[in-house]
Amino acid sequence: MASRHPGLQVEVRDIWNNRTYFEQLLFLSDLFDASVVTPSIFLGNQAWFGFGSEQQSQIEAAVQECLQSGCADTLELAESGRLDPQKGVSPSDESNAGTTRIFVPWVGEVDGRTLSLPLLTLIVGLLDSLNPCAFFVLLFLLSLLIHLRSRPRMLLVGGIFIFFSGLFYFLFMAAWLNLFLSFGQLRGLTLAAGVLAVVMGAVNIKDFFFFKQGVSLSIPDSAKPKLFERMRGLLKASSLISMIGATIVLAAAANMYELLCTAGFPMIFTRVLTLHELATWEYYLFLVLYNLVYIIPLTAILLIFTFTLGASKLSEWQGRVLKLLSGTMMFMLGMVLVLRPMLLNRMLVSIGLLGASVLITWLVAGLWQRFAHE
Repeated sequence: MASRHPGLQVEVRDIWNNRTYFEQLLFLSDLFDASVVTPSIFLGNQAWFGFGSEQQSQIEAAVQECLQSGCADTLELAESGRLDPQKGVSPSDESNAGTTRIFVPWVGEVDGRTLSLPLLTLIVGLLDSLNPCAFFVLLFLLSLLIHLRSRPRMLLVGGIFIFFSGLFYFLFMAAWLNLFLSFGQLRGLTLAAGVLAVVMGAVNIKDFFFFKQGVSLSIPDSAKPKLFERMRGLLKASSLISMIGATIVLAAAANMYELLCTAGFPMIFTRVLTLHELATWEYYLFLVLYNLVYIIPLTAILLIFTFTLGASKLSEWQGRVLKLLSGTMMFMLGMVLVLRPMLLNRMLVSIGLLGASVLITWLVAGLWQRFAHE
């Protein structure tokens, strides 16, 4: 529009890199009784939150009117108390609700324009669940429980272990969530989360090529004897109640070490979550969805192991491939957080990151095996 109307001056205020601009947007959004979204466009007494074809035609008409009769700066009007708020059509208005809001299982009704958030929850939760550390602990526990010669007891102990592992993981993510919510939408915090994710992703990728050499996000060898001792203690439990209690304690101890493997994913996800303006209960509902996805592979392992009595186990090679996959995805998510965090609002970006991670992992693992064999 600026090219078509030489008299039009457009000032872009980047809220990501300037705290003052972000506070101005909060101030104006409150006066116009609107949610904080981008882009937010202000012209005189008018404002548009979000952008689409209808907003474009309204803004064009308002610009032509202002060029003829003049318009004062919106922020100056607001600060002087002379603002007469006239909100234009917003994509989130009730008039458009029928076309932009859809129902997502487990999550409820969401805005179709931000469907990427439920999709991102499923993708990141699934990748986080492919945790070789968690697999290692669960498989070792189940291999010991075989000596009980009782499938029901294996299912009970394994199920309790998985449930409390998911619960402790949920509490860990809730702590991340509240940390990010308390600091608000500071660009520096998003940048720090992205840099940390890139570093953790690079370490996981390194583990594929140089397994357990140098810095590694794995369960330390020094911690394994204590874990093994706790697991063997389950077999000596005098009653079912004491066995359940010991399983809960084991889940808490194991979860602390498992976080070393993929702690970057919950950090990335909770940061992206806080970049959306949601009700408090919606934040926690997404955490519940994430953790339900997180325990699916563990539950599958429990069922397969129980009914095959240990015929299927995780090899070192499979663990390295999982490290490569999670590291690649974590690295790319971190780079997006560093460079363009709002891209994660787009469904195609989430799908593209997953597809690229799987493709890169498949190519690298295949070439590695081929050259190693030769």
